[in-house]
Amino acid sequence: MRSGLTGLRVGRAHTDKTSQLLVPTVFWITGAFGMVAGLWRLWISRHAVLQGVMSAGGVIAGIHCFTLAGLTMVMMGALYQLVPVLLNAKPVRTGAALSQWVIYTIGIIVFVIGLIYNSPLSLSLGGVGLVGGISFFVVNIGGRISHRTTWNITGWFFTGALGYLSLTILMGALLAWRYVFGTAIFSHALTVHMTIAVGGWFGLLVSGVSYRLWAMFGRKHHEPTLWFVTWSFINGAVMGIVAGNVLGVYWLQVLGWGFQIIAFAAFVGDLIAGGLFDRRTMRDPVLRAAGSSLVFLGVFEVLGTIAVLGHHYPLWIPALWAYGLGWVGLSFLSFSQKLFPFMIWLHRYAHAPRGRKAPRLDDIWRPWWVYGPSASAFFGLITMLIAWGFGSGGWFSLGLALEALAWVSLVVMGTIAFRGPHRLHE
Repeated sequence: MRSGLTGLRVGRAHTDKTSQLLVPTVFWITGAFGMVAGLWRLWISRHAVLQGVMSAGGVIAGIHCFTLAGLTMVMMGALYQLVPVLLNAKPVRTGAALSQWVIYTIGIIVFVIGLIYNSPLSLSLGGVGLVGGISFFVVNIGGRISHRTTWNITGWFFTGALGYLSLTILMGALLAWRYVFGTAIFSHALTVHMTIAVGGWFGLLVSGVSYRLWAMFGRKHHEPTLWFVTWSFINGAVMGIVAGNVLGVYWLQVLGWGFQIIAFAAFVGDLIAGGLFDRRTMRDPVLRAAGSSLVFLGVFEVLGTIAVLGHHYPLWIPALWAYGLGWVGLSFLSFSQKLFPFMIWLHRYAHAPRGRKAPRLDDIWRPWWVYGPSASAFFGLITMLIAWGFGSGGWFSLGLALEALAWVSLVVMGTIAFRGPHRLHE
């Protein structure tokens, strides 16, 4: 391996280093229903949302269902599985991972109840649970990364994402403190909190995972060459936007958003080199579905640019839907249909005696299954965005229902794949 950053690779998969199947499964099922809960809360508050009123407790509760109970939960499960496999590290002990899940889940439930009913006690207790649960997770995963035996591109993205997750929960604790006790903190604290969470935690994590999985499953097995540009400019974007808001300097916000555009271009450029739009690569249904998530990342870039340069701040509402439900959510819905059958195969069949019958991955999880959830999520979000533009509550409800159907379908298909039976081959 060459020295320096240019010598790094995404790395091979160390299939002997894997968590117990129960660990990511529990997080993913909980996360899927967390997403459904968020969609339900948005439906309840749909009139306020369509009018651009995002400060109501019910709306904020729905947002936290998405970000904490949904997307962060599934990403935690993914990291428990991927960090050992991709960084050649020992898996986190099952007891430690499940204990962290219990603390975090209780914290989310109590915190969301506090937001809905405006209960300072529930907010305080739930906030303690969230801080404890996320801190426990950072210790669990950070400890595996710090004892790694292999360092690669994926490690850069994962480590940065964990740092931003820690900052996110710190900012969240400060905001909860202000909400409960009325203590003043710096202006635009909510914007800073969202920037760190969306741009840093989700941005670095999903980019890093996408780089690795496109290299793993794509026919070209392309090693990214612009990854350090992506990594650097994502960090620059977060820092610029945060600094601009804290200091009240508009040009820093514009500079930060410019960095975000560069990071987006480098990321997409690497994926194109790795097989995006390549006929042979895009025959894979999962990669086709994962590629469609980039449509929404592009929508986010366009709407965000108009919001920043044109001071049209209500556009951040659909922009963040495109980012969270579209890019992050659809990426997980797609790639999980590669990861879950691979996990089942590893735990049930990989260590079978030579010559014993075993299924192929396509026998555990049919490739065409991806079309149902991904199409439902894709068109559901399109419907939500159009409904927001026209202020239509009926179409917005339809979009929410299609999104919910996607996540419920994923759980149903996962249950079928887990139970079997699976067709066996010599």
